[in-house]
Amino acid sequence: MKTTVFSQISIDGKLTLGAGSSSKELFTLFSSEDMEFIHKFRGNVQGIMVGKNTIQTDNPFLTNRYETNKNPIRIIPTATMDISLDSNVLTDEGKTIIVTTVHGQDPEKMELIRNRGKDCLISGYEKVDFVGLYRQLEEQYGMERLMVEGGGYLNWHIFDQDLVDEIILMQLPIIIGGADNVTLVDGEGYRTIDLAKKFNVVEVEPRATYTLMRFKRAV
Repeated sequence: MKTTVFSQISIDGKLTLGAGSSSKELFTLFSSEDMEFIHKFRGNVQGIMVGKNTIQTDNPFLTNRYETNKNPIRIIPTATMDISLDSNVLTDEGKTIIVTTVHGQDPEKMELIRNRGKDCLISGYEKVDFVGLYRQLEEQYGMERLMVEGGGYLNWHIFDQDLVDEIILMQLPIIIGGADNVTLVDGEGYRTIDLAKKFNVVEVEPRATYTLMRFKRAV
């Protein structure tokens, strides 16, 4: 399954204006054409995955507003199922998959979610097993293309397990700063250069409000 990490970042790689802040503030700097670019990319994938922190802070719909018949399946990994039942991805009519673990599963909550027409998957014991999840998405849902919109910890897990094929960044010409702020990739990080994940530059294109950058995983 081809996986694209797709993100809007500042020059210094920040995704938000502080811990717990919504990324929606950055989107106010994009034009309507920029937003159409984002949404139409969603229309070209079968699945879109974000972490549960993104659901808690942004409460997004994760839909394609420009082509309503081409909405991806929303995939939300949460090891402890601490996601509100009032979240937009659980209350609208779109397809959503909540992914949890053997240790973190909540049968009562899972039943409530399934009664709304959403799906629940279990992958991993204490932490979400993303390799196993990918296999389930391919085998059970026929998924061939996945878009990942963060946040930083989710991105870390899929980069660390070599599950990312492509990166598309919309870099805004702003500096945000903040040592504790969310960046494109958070998590444990690597302390030796040979462990760093390597990508090739495919495209760098200055646009009116941002710079578009594309990278593909080095073979």
